[in-house]
Amino acid sequence: MKNFTNSILFSLICIIIFAPALIAQDDWRGSTIETKDNFPYLKDKYEMTLDQTFDTVWEAAKKSIEEINCSIITANTRQDDEGLYRGTIQSDFCIFAVGDTTLVNMRYYSVDLPFIRGGVWANGRMQYKIIVRETQDNKVYVLLNGEISGMESHVTNKVHFWKSNGFKESMMMERIKMHLGLPYELKEQ
Repeated sequence: MKNFTNSILFSLICIIIFAPALIAQDDWRGSTIETKDNFPYLKDKYEMTLDQTFDTVWEAAKKSIEEINCSIITANTRQDDEGLYRGTIQSDFCIFAVGDTTLVNMRYYSVDLPFIRGGVWANGRMQYKIIVRETQDNKVYVLLNGEISGMESHVTNKVHFWKSNGFKESMMMERIKMHLGLPYELKEQ
């Protein structure tokens, strides 16, 4: 009985001593701080104001999405009471990673990829929403929102969404500039 009591006492002491160390190592990714150095393409908004016509920018935005072999779900325009045009383009989910390189690609384009113990990522995908709006001063304002997601097929069998590092969004803005004949810095093909 004495050995049993000593064994329990020893176990409790070990738990008290080692538990904080085990809990502290629970973050498998380390501390990811979102800075300009870690994620140079990360912005609060992906926007630009262009000295172009609405129709020209609208067609360039549509062509930019189609160029990466992504379907457009909706492309709606309307005119407000002041005669200014506004349009929204929403793409389908554009698959950018499938197969063995899925996890590597998703890490490359993500700020904070979800960790699922034993998870197998089937694909990585991106969806774009582009708002094109004509302004009072005869310019065109473009706002781009991107949403990154992936299908985990082994543990949860669900689609998960998380924060993008901004690379895909920035390259889409550069594609729009390219189709408008403006200077651009396209870093992907």
